[in-house]
Amino acid sequence: MVFHCNHYNRFLQLVVEDCHYIAHEPILQDSATEVIFRQLRGIFARHPEWGREERAACAETLYRYCGFGDLAITPAVLSKEEWVDVREEHSHYGSALRLNYGIRRHPGEYFDLGFAVGSLSAIQERPLQGAMQTSPEPISKGGDATVFRITPRLEGDYPSQTPAIAQPILPEGAEQIPPRTQSLHVDEDAIIAAVGTLPLIGDENGLIPAFGVYLTRHYADYYNLVSFRFEEALAQALSTHKYLGEMLWYEYPSLFYYKDKFSHLQGKALAQTLLIEAGHICGFNTMGGIMRSDPWYQLIVPQLRCKEDWLAGIIACINALGWGIWRIAEIIPNERLVLRAWYPYESLGYLRINGSYSDHPIDYLMTGIGASLMNLLYTADITTKPDLTLDFYYRVNRSKDGFWGRQTCCVAQGDAYTEVVVERNCL
Repeated sequence: MVFHCNHYNRFLQLVVEDCHYIAHEPILQDSATEVIFRQLRGIFARHPEWGREERAACAETLYRYCGFGDLAITPAVLSKEEWVDVREEHSHYGSALRLNYGIRRHPGEYFDLGFAVGSLSAIQERPLQGAMQTSPEPISKGGDATVFRITPRLEGDYPSQTPAIAQPILPEGAEQIPPRTQSLHVDEDAIIAAVGTLPLIGDENGLIPAFGVYLTRHYADYYNLVSFRFEEALAQALSTHKYLGEMLWYEYPSLFYYKDKFSHLQGKALAQTLLIEAGHICGFNTMGGIMRSDPWYQLIVPQLRCKEDWLAGIIACINALGWGIWRIAEIIPNERLVLRAWYPYESLGYLRINGSYSDHPIDYLMTGIGASLMNLLYTADITTKPDLTLDFYYRVNRSKDGFWGRQTCCVAQGDAYTEVVVERNCL
């Protein structure tokens, strides 16, 4: 489980569903179904004494605890109909997607639906399928509740054939984590312990408001499956649609901007740039929100002696989020940052899912986060508590002299650690 905010969650979903040349629903919904079914199948196997009601209570509590909302699973389990409606009046994804411009043309609670299908399939021990209802109007389209209709699967036994995922075989030296060498007067252990005391669990509505955003305790496997499946699907589409690359520049505003800024956006780099942009969004909003929050000023700012200490402080916070163990290898003020990570969840996920090394770097989140940290510190001057608006994001992260990250080492490629180098317009 890893922490992520509503901005990252909605943008990663938009990256997938805004490409009209791939089937986005299976990527978003099925990835959730597989992860949830796999987890609950394991939990229920350890509690053979549980009946369906106890199983449903477990799934419902898990959903709320993680900040996804208030999916009412128990009433659905107790129904004797061949179909059941699962309802939620609060949804992390539904509310997050309402932050986008305009009105959605279709519901967007794909993770929520995947959770409902996966959990009920595990509870009832039979393959099910589901669909989002359009009446009442779902939360993502401005309504007050989202309803999913769950029915028996007419063919196949998905997701019951979902295989277990083995632990990764790490590259040589991957377990040799070095001590911190930057800003040693910043007490990282104390910061991690302090973050661990914060009440970052679902409230009465099943949501986690914190640091000016809404957090989730989310599934690393879900993010990895979505990212890697999107990358694969887009690569396949690019190979069969001659002019798709040029068309995507106009469908994705971020690609259109980076097209003029860099010359590397061809083939797989299109998908990679979009996934890195999701990291930019996360870094700007989540890390920026932390560095504007009262706990930051109460617990961390008293330790900081210079502007570069803000990087050390926020890296300590990151090391409490489940993303891996990050280290600052080099920092040249207002010029260059070198980040390294041991056990980065994207690389670990790739090795677990594929069982072999990747032919290209895949730690997209870390690459985007690194660039946003430097932009926050030196372009936006987060020390002055600026308002983190969308317009300000565009001015900071897409300025012509802004910072950009590039990955130079990757655990998923066989390196002992992942490394990201952040410089101004380095590509």
